[in-house]
Amino acid sequence: MINATKQDFASKIADGLCVVEMSASWCPDCVRIKPIMEDLEVRYPSVHFVLLDFDSNIELKEELEIYKIPTLIFYKNGKEVGERLIEPSSKIPIQNALEALCKD
Repeated sequence: MINATKQDFASKIADGLCVVEMSASWCPDCVRIKPIMEDLEVRYPSVHFVLLDFDSNIELKEELEIYKIPTLIFYKNGKEVGERLIEPSSKIPIQNALEALCKD
């Protein structure tokens, strides 16, 4: 998982397939999906996994209109694709979204 900030966010999502997770260390749901995200990162080596810290990226979370965490946003070559996953609680919806992203 690559950490990103507002300054380098665009470059992190510019090429290829990317999953952006807005998260926080104090968020129980974020902690719960961390091992899921780590597993998916291994299973999908061609996909970039980018982590945005909720507390450190106030301006970016407002620009992206993120109000709940965890939130997953999928990008392809810098453009948002598919549906956002807001507060996912299991691996299945995340994996399904990744499968769809990889097929396109």
